[in-house]
Parts: sequence; structure tokens; C-alpha cells
Amino acid sequence: MTIDKNPAASSKDVLSGYLDRSWAFLAELQQSSEMEFVIGDSQGSYLWNIERTHRLLDCGNAGGVHSLGHRNPELLATLRTAFDRHDAGIWSMPTAESLALQDSLAAMAPSPGLCRCVTTLSSTDSIDLALMFAMRCTGRNKLVAYRHGYHGHGGLAALVTGSDYDGQIEHYSLSRSQTRFFDEYDRAASVTQLLDGDCAALILELMNFETFEPASPAFLQEIAADCRRKGILLIVDETRTGLGRSGLPWLTSHYALSPDIIILGKGLGGGLYPVSVLLTTQPIYDRCLNEGHWGFSSSMAGSPIASLVAAKVIEIIQRPDLTANVKSLETQLTQEFAALCDEFPAVFAPGSVLGAIATIGLRSRSVRDAIQPALFKRGVMCHSVSLIEPAVVKFFPCLTSEASVVTELADALRGFASELGRND
Repeated sequence: MTIDKNPAASSKDVLSGYLDRSWAFLAELQQSSEMEFVIGDSQGSYLWNIERTHRLLDCGNAGGVHSLGHRNPELLATLRTAFDRHDAGIWSMPTAESLALQDSLAAMAPSPGLCRCVTTLSSTDSIDLALMFAMRCTGRNKLVAYRHGYHGHGGLAALVTGSDYDGQIEHYSLSRSQTRFFDEYDRAASVTQLLDGDCAALILELMNFETFEPASPAFLQEIAADCRRKGILLIVDETRTGLGRSGLPWLTSHYALSPDIIILGKGLGGGLYPVSVLLTTQPIYDRCLNEGHWGFSSSMAGSPIASLVAAKVIEIIQRPDLTANVKSLETQLTQEFAALCDEFPAVFAPGSVLGAIATIGLRSRSVRDAIQPALFKRGVMCHSVSLIEPAVVKFFPCLTSEASVVTELADALRGFASELGRND
């Protein structure tokens, strides 16, 4: 067999190659939804295909990987400087950069007790480790998670991802008995009835992953109190919601909440370098890492390069000008979506907007089925469309987006709704 070492010349070549000798599902997914796109270039809020014949406004952001924009110039400069001096390091040797990253995270933490961190290569790895921490600290092994949440496809993270669409429990014949899933987000009784003396941890995002609706304070206060009473660790997954996405460095900061462990990832590497962190308290950290020789080790995790890029991201997301920009995006998204609901009441319904976490409701199944490919054809990539009620289309624009980006998104939604009206 002859292997062509040159990059494929066209999008068609790449998609055919995936169908023939790689992950065919990705190509089939694009083709079935008529959203064929192979990235050739990216910058800021935009993607271009290989041929540069199609430009997409990225309002999906891979769940926040590119929150500071594709190929952010400051982060690129940080990465290049890091490469000039560092490599992955030696995993068993301490580095100044890793310690400095921990101190930066502790200074930014939403509660003062969260002062120790472990650096990993991905949020899935961090969640895997967090769940192991919980098992060691409690001596228990049962886990509680939201049925429609998403925490990862590998290791223990796969055990707490229960979605029929995103989950892998059935696919890989994983244990069905270790995790208890609650079906109703934001209803405390749905959660607390599953918390007992066998549970090591409750893990959740502070928004409903399917609808992006933020949790209510009362819901979080009740389940957090129940965890404390029963000695269960509360793990908050801020993979999507952290790093300024909500208008504050942490979505946790919007609530009077003190989790035992917080997970950060995706955007922590600026879309350029793989890095995630588990942030926890000193007692939990000491129990898991300092009461044994090898509480955790990973050859590439915690490298100086990863630590420098993550530290730069943390610096950028705390700048007043970025915070102000996210607030401006929130205001503009709220206004534009309200106007669309008024203009097209048969198509759109009110959703929710918090920082740069935005949804607009969809009135019918036909609208829900049609909107994602229709926006794609108009040059906008949304995050996704909810698979449960209420039906919403979800958006994660770059935090660095200019006002014109929201206008472009609103125009695409308006064009979609107008075309529906003409076809009815």
C-alpha cells in the first residue's frame, strides 16, 4: 500500500479519506446533515475551509476550547516563547512554572479553601482523577451525576456521562451499577434521593448541559448542604463554564458555593496546547497525593509549556476589558434574541443568556430539526440543539468577539425564520 505523505488537496479528499480509513462517523455526520466542512484556516471568531470558499462564524467553540479566539496572538506568542526555552520536562521533577500556575489558580479561586491543583492533559483526565480522589477520601465508590450531562468519553468520566447520545456506557459495556443518574436538573429532590452512605461524589455542571439553563441558587444550596451532611464530595465541572464564560472567572462565583473540587479545561490551553486542572482543598490534596508515593503521575501533564500557556489564559480572562466585553456581549445577545422572539413568535421563544452562554428557544420540532444546518449554510456554527425539552439552540461565541459578531448571528437567525415564513 502506498501512503500519500502530502496533505490532502481538498475537503472532498479529506472526507473521503475519513470514510475510507479513519473515523467514518465524523464524515457521515457532516454529510447526513449537509454541513460538510474541513478546516483550512482559523482566526479570531472565524473558520475557513481548505478552499477558502466557505467562512464560518464559530459560535460553538468546541465547548469553550477557543474562548479567547482562534489562534489568539498573545497566546501564540506565549507558546512560541515557551517552545524556545522548554520541552515537556521530566514528569518526576518539579518546575517553577507548575508551582506558579497553582498559585495563580489559588489566587483566582471562588473560595479560599481551593488552593491546591493537579495539572492534567484534558478535562476527562481531571474528572477521572477527581472521582478517584473522592473514592479515596470517602472510602466509597458510588457516584451521582446528571442523566443528560457530559463529562467525557474515557475512564471514570465515561461512567458519569449518562446521555443516550453522548454517553459510552452501553457502547463499551461499562459498569451500570457504579453511577446513579438523576433525571431532573434543578430539582433538589431528584438528586438528594440518590445521595446516601455509599456515595463518594456528586459531580455536576452549574448549568443544564442540554439546555444551558443555569442552576438556581436554591437547588445548589440544598444539594451542597446534603453532600456535607452525608460526607459526599461535591465536584463542580467548570470545563465549559469557567474562564470568564459567565462574565466572571468562574460560574461558581455567581453562587454562595464552596465545592470540594473544581475542574477547569478546554479553554485553559487557549486552543493551542492540551492542559486541564483539578483544583481542590489542601486536606483532599494531601490525602490523595502526599499520603502515598505516586498519587498521580503523567509523563506529559504539568509541563512548563502547558503551565505557561495556562497562566497566560488566566491573566487574560481576569482583565477588566475582557470582563467588560463579555458583559457587552451578554447585553447585546439578550436584546437581539428578545427582538427575534417579538418578530417571529411562531419560530422563537425566550431562552437564557448569561455572559457568553446563550440560547434562544424553538417553538416546534420542525424548527429544531432544521435550524442547525440552516445556520451553517448562512455561515454560522452553533454549539448544538438541545435533545430534551425545552428545545433551544445554543451558542458559545468567543469572549473576544466584537459587537458585529452578535449582529451577524442575529441576522442569520432572522434569515432562517424569514425563509421558514415564506415556505409555510
